[in-house]
Amino acid sequence: MNSYERVMSVLNGETPDRCPVVPMVREWCSKQAGIPFVDDLEDPDKHIEAQVYCQEHFGYDIIWGECYACHSESQAMGSELKYGEGMLPSVIAPAVKDYAEDMPKLKLFDPYQNERLSGFLYSIRELKKKYDGQVAVTGYVQAPFRHASMLRGSENIMRDMFKNKDNLRQLCKLALYSQIVYATAVISAGADIIFLSDPTSSGDAVSKKSWEEWGLPYTQELVDVIKRQGVKTILHICGNTLDRLESLAATGVDCLSLDMAVDFAKAREILGPKFPLMGNVDTTMLALGKAEKVTESAQKVVAGAGASGGLLLSGGCLLADLCPAENVQAMIEVGQQYTY
Repeated sequence: MNSYERVMSVLNGETPDRCPVVPMVREWCSKQAGIPFVDDLEDPDKHIEAQVYCQEHFGYDIIWGECYACHSESQAMGSELKYGEGMLPSVIAPAVKDYAEDMPKLKLFDPYQNERLSGFLYSIRELKKKYDGQVAVTGYVQAPFRHASMLRGSENIMRDMFKNKDNLRQLCKLALYSQIVYATAVISAGADIIFLSDPTSSGDAVSKKSWEEWGLPYTQELVDVIKRQGVKTILHICGNTLDRLESLAATGVDCLSLDMAVDFAKAREILGPKFPLMGNVDTTMLALGKAEKVTESAQKVVAGAGASGGLLLSGGCLLADLCPAENVQAMIEVGQQYTY
C-alpha cells in the first residue's frame, strides 16, 4: 500500500498493511524547512514548500493542503486577526460585537475572491497535482460552532448560549452556510479529506448538553453535505471528550481525532472495535520529552486502539514548532513498524 491507500483504508473501516502516521503539522513544517512561519501564512508557495519538504523528508502518510486552524473563514467575514513571527493567528476583534448593529452586516464570503482563502485553495490544487493517489491531501474547515465563536468572541458565545439563544442560533446558521460554501470549494480544489476542528465544544469548555445543543446539529449538517460529495471527514475536538464520544460519532464523521486527555482504550470500548480513531500521542512529550518516551507513548496509543487497524497515529493536537525532529521521527517509526 502507498500512503494514500493506507489512510483511506482506515477511513473506510478496512485494515491497512501497517499503521498510518498523520502528524498535525503546520509551523513545525515551516521550521524544519527553514521558512519563517509568517511567510508560510502569507505565501501559498512557501506553505507548499514546507509541507512537501517534511512529508518527503520524514515519510509520514498525509499532506496538509492549508494552514490548520488559522481562523481565516472568520477573518473573511469581518473578524480581525493578529499574527506575526513567533505569534500564532488569533482573533483580536470579533466581527459581531453587537447583534443588532453587526449581524445585518455579515456577508457570506466568496472563497475564490478572498485573498487568503483563494491562496489555500491554490495550495490544495497544487498539492493534489503532485500527490494525487499517492498521499492523501487534507483541507481544513472550521466546524460551524467554532466559526461562530470566532465571529462573536469566545466569552460572548459562552454567555449567549444561555442569555441570547435566538441571536446565537442565527449566527450559527450563517456560520454553517459559510462553511458549506467553503468546504465545497476545498473539495473542488482536490482535498481528499476534510479536517474539521471545534475546540469551542471541548469538554474543558462546555458541558455535553451544551455541545449537543450548539455544536452537534450544525456539525451534522455540514458533515452531511461534505460526505454527499464523496469526501472523507475527520473531526478534532481538543481536551477531554470521553463523556461525548458517542455524540461526536453521531455527527457522521469518518474518524475522530482525540486529544491526549482521552484514554484510547476507553474510547475503543465506547465506540467499538472498528470505529476509526486518530491521535493521541502526548504533544507535551513530543515537544519536551526524550525520543524513547515518545516511542513508549506511541506504542501505548497503538495498543489502546486495538488490533483492528482503525487508527491514524498522530499527536493529540497540533505539533509545536519546537518539537525535536527525532521525537516526531520516533512516533513515525512506531507506526511504520506496526503491521497488521
